[in-house]
Amino acid sequence: MADVVKRVFSIEVIDTNDDGTPKLKNGDLQFVTKEFAVRLPAYKVMEEANKLKSKVFRESLDAGDMLRDQLEDILRQKGLWNDHRQMEYDTLRKEILDREYQLQKGGIKLNDAKQLALEMKEKRQRMVDMLSGRSDLDSQTCEGKSENARFNYLFAHSLVYNDDELTPFYPNGLEDYVVDMDNPIAIKGATEFYYLLSGTENLDDKLPENKFLKKFRFVDDKYRLVEKGSNRLVDREGRYIDEYGNYVEYNEDGTYFYVDVNGRKLDEQTGNFVVDEPAPFLDDYGNPIIDEDEVTEELVAEEEPPKKKTTRKRRTTKKAETVETVDADA
Repeated sequence: MADVVKRVFSIEVIDTNDDGTPKLKNGDLQFVTKEFAVRLPAYKVMEEANKLKSKVFRESLDAGDMLRDQLEDILRQKGLWNDHRQMEYDTLRKEILDREYQLQKGGIKLNDAKQLALEMKEKRQRMVDMLSGRSDLDSQTCEGKSENARFNYLFAHSLVYNDDELTPFYPNGLEDYVVDMDNPIAIKGATEFYYLLSGTENLDDKLPENKFLKKFRFVDDKYRLVEKGSNRLVDREGRYIDEYGNYVEYNEDGTYFYVDVNGRKLDEQTGNFVVDEPAPFLDDYGNPIIDEDEVTEELVAEEEPPKKKTTRKRRTTKKAETVETVDADA
């Protein structure tokens, strides 16, 4: 690997116009795949990076930061590590080695060997998770801070455009990089730069469980489980999934639709269950209820007490009395 002076990688980025503004099509951003590269740093850059490393170490030590030798005691004081966790870690390591031996020895069913490899992946990930607290704390030691500063300085001066290696991606070096670390180009580039400096490839490629799974085509190039023959993504139980882990089922033409964990079809937009024709609900006598509004009215009618019937009072008028009078002179 000593003759490798650069590593090239591709990444999808937002396409831009000549003035630097994003390209739009029907209001949507346009993306394009571009190539970038990381180069071995020049001697002068290495010299400046080493000076920065020494400077950061002294400043951290003067500020009272812990040394790496003190890390174990600090972890135990903070409850991030103890004898029980150490025992669990050692057990996981032993279990991984036992399964690795079985894979190398062979003589078992291929599907059983697959399960051993998958168990190795899970146990190894558990070990990584257990060490995450230690790794985070290590970055806060004098050594960790100084080493990170050196790496960042070197990387900031080594990332270039592959079609124009004379133009650095970060014109102002470390000053530009520290405010752009979340950029996908920076993240991918830093990983590639680590491989370039260390003279190694992706560590996942070297793991025995991944070698086995890839050899027998149980995984794709990204070490995701796939169905043999079709290369469709699957989970541990062999159920189809998309790249985000959602369950799917395939049509005969190769397209797919979303389903729940039990294989029932889901609407892609809403996530609701898809049924051909919903059946009506039944009343207490087993009769179909057709109109929900009618049911509501009937229920209300049953709950309300019946209104008291009132009769209209008949109106009577008193007949006028007539009195006959006799004229006295008659």
